[in-house]
Amino acid sequence: MITQTQLDQLRVKILPPGTERVLELLALHRDHVETIGVIIDKVPLLIIGRHGMITRLPMNGVLQKVSQTKEVLSLLEQFFTSDNTLYLFVNLPDLQIPPYISQLLGQIAEKYEQIVILQSLIDEALDRGDRTAFLHYTTQLKDLDTEQLDSSP
Repeated sequence: MITQTQLDQLRVKILPPGTERVLELLALHRDHVETIGVIIDKVPLLIIGRHGMITRLPMNGVLQKVSQTKEVLSLLEQFFTSDNTLYLFVNLPDLQIPPYISQLLGQIAEKYEQIVILQSLIDEALDRGDRTAFLHYTTQLKDLDTEQLDSSP
């Protein structure tokens, strides 16, 4: 079975055109999809690579090979009507994220963490009935909300 995490990891790779629809179909039938690290002969197989995808599936006793997105989707839909396992081989590069984007994402994560902490402190101040602490933390939260992130490259 392919996990949701594995499917999500595929989405952050450079996908060939049409692959997103195929991934949605695979997500619906996760319990019938197994990822593999090498290409195996004579098994139901979907290969997703940098420049496209190809599937090799047995249909009515004949091995069908297709590579066009519409044909792949159609063949996979037919295949998933059975309880057979589809083997998935992926050969895709990771999506390159520029350093300034990584830095910006880190800043956003830090800000979110600070917001969660302040919201918790505000809730605790309300529970205690501590008006001074409540005003102090809500002011900090407002300041944090108006603070701009440094997004310069």
